[in-house]
Amino acid sequence: MTSTSRISVRDAYFILLLSLGITNHVIMIPLLLHTAKRDAWLGIVLTLIISVFWVYLISFIIRRTHRKPIFTWLKERYGPFISWFLLILTSSFFFLMALIILRETVKWIKVSYLPQTPKGVVVFILLSLCVIIAYNGIRSIAIMSGVLLPVVWVLGNFVAIANLRYKEYSLLTPLFVEGYEPVLRSMIVAGGGFLELIVLVFIQHHLAKPVSYFSISIMAILLAGLTLGPLMGAIANFGPVVAAQARYPAFDQWKLVVVTKYINHLDFLALYQWMSGALIRITLFLFLITDTPPFKSKKRRLTTLIIIGALLFGLSLNAFVDKQIESFLFGGYSLVSLVFFSALTLILTFASFKFRSGEENA
Repeated sequence: MTSTSRISVRDAYFILLLSLGITNHVIMIPLLLHTAKRDAWLGIVLTLIISVFWVYLISFIIRRTHRKPIFTWLKERYGPFISWFLLILTSSFFFLMALIILRETVKWIKVSYLPQTPKGVVVFILLSLCVIIAYNGIRSIAIMSGVLLPVVWVLGNFVAIANLRYKEYSLLTPLFVEGYEPVLRSMIVAGGGFLELIVLVFIQHHLAKPVSYFSISIMAILLAGLTLGPLMGAIANFGPVVAAQARYPAFDQWKLVVVTKYINHLDFLALYQWMSGALIRITLFLFLITDTPPFKSKKRRLTTLIIIGALLFGLSLNAFVDKQIESFLFGGYSLVSLVFFSALTLILTFASFKFRSGEENA
């Protein structure tokens, strides 16, 4: 891989902040409030503290695999069966995550902004953009993220400051009214979000420089802030009970923004934030699925991206699939994500440690 095809660590973090941040806003915050109400913010803080130790495992894997493509590295060390097994498993999960955020995005746009527009039109436009950007590679994703993220960041700070007049931070306490169980459940939800940082392992070979433990820790703190800020804001704005009943409390805060008598109803700006995150997240997962040994040919990559896009298009418009995703989100999503990413991290850690030990003993 030439140096011109690589991206900087900063670019990688721009991508992750958008792709992981949208999940925190759209999926994690409603689940956290539904699970633990006002205690949810403490669950995020405790999970962040624990994640500092888990981040070391990511750093360890990247260091021991020498920033090689992870599936190529696995094939060289442990044979094609292990490599293909993990490739199929992770690609399937990445596809599921792309489908979930696509479904959530289209549903929200349909209900909030474009009730008369057919869902198929929105899905087709979004997926077409994702396929085009994914086909053009990781640098295109990085460039798009670099353009979109600063505006998303400014808008996020704007809505937080504009609503200060309505916030009652005393609503964040008292804690443990219902015991310790809600906090523990919220840590499971938050843990699934933090563990998505394992995506760094799958793009490590595209980075121009190694990723340090310190920089990954900073990334974990930033992701915690992306979740903690809107979560605490929702509780302070609406109260724990009303916030827990809202479907998208992070974006509902836009409805409160009033700059002057003649400048209000600015909730359409939430559309920019959501679409930016959804675009990068879906594109990243499409890229990761096709950035593997079976799809090195440009023609094969394009064909595969079109097929995956067609599958996402059909499934996102299927009523039965829509109901199943809704049930999954408020049922087993948090636990499944936590178990999957934890198991994947431990498998790669063990593989890295085992190989290195054998190499040293040789």
